[in-house]
Amino acid sequence: MTTIIDFHTHFFPPELAERAITRLIENAAPTIAMKNHTNGTVGGLIESMRAGGIDKSVTLPVATKPSQVSTINMGVAETGSAYPGIIQFGAMHPEMEGFEAEIDFLAAHGIKGIKLHPEYQYSYVDDPKAFPMYEKLASAGLIVVFHSGKDPGPFTNDHALPPALRKIHENFPALKMVTAHLGGWMVWKEVEETLAGLDIFFDTSAIYKLLPPEIFVRICRKHGIEKILFGSDSPWYDQGYGVEWIKRSGLNDTEIEAVFGGNAEKLLGLC
Repeated sequence: MTTIIDFHTHFFPPELAERAITRLIENAAPTIAMKNHTNGTVGGLIESMRAGGIDKSVTLPVATKPSQVSTINMGVAETGSAYPGIIQFGAMHPEMEGFEAEIDFLAAHGIKGIKLHPEYQYSYVDDPKAFPMYEKLASAGLIVVFHSGKDPGPFTNDHALPPALRKIHENFPALKMVTAHLGGWMVWKEVEETLAGLDIFFDTSAIYKLLPPEIFVRICRKHGIEKILFGSDSPWYDQGYGVEWIKRSGLNDTEIEAVFGGNAEKLLGLC
């Protein structure tokens, strides 16, 4: 039986979930019909996993301010094994002072990676000021999930484009990079030209209904199927729909098994 690991999900503290969901939907570009498919809580995510046949979900918190990083990471450390099937990543911010100690904290508590969202953090991913942080993350062996490409929110949409992500890989080849949204949301032509084939991972989150399946399959095979991770971007996309979309995409059974769980198990050290 194929294990399904969703490498790209989110939840919010229960007291903030409703407000966060409402605000993010209101801030989305009018051309994007954003809709939440859970109530935004960890309980809602677990219900979604049961309904969609998801075995494990990686959750990705975002620190919009440097001052939020330690609070988020302490919460992750305290509740890391509290939720069945949930693998919680930590947070980081490129402008945080004392990031070395924070990364040591994450590693010491067995937290496997962090999420960076350059649009929400108003920071270009290839800004040299972030390079010492990348060096430390690489030496600690932590996975870094980058929001990649454009974003439906009210942003400039140019903080994490494929050439910048390639620059990071070239400067820090040991960094375990996961570029979300198949390498770059809504810039898949540039992804295919600039990132496909590099020794980095793509997740499949938030591509459904936007990317033709034949282009998805072509990018996956050009990049290397062993570097593709299933992701939904729950609560914004339904996990079960993402599973069915991948099954119908045109990948063969061996490729689907790798995308759904095999690749993630290796990256996360779960084998």
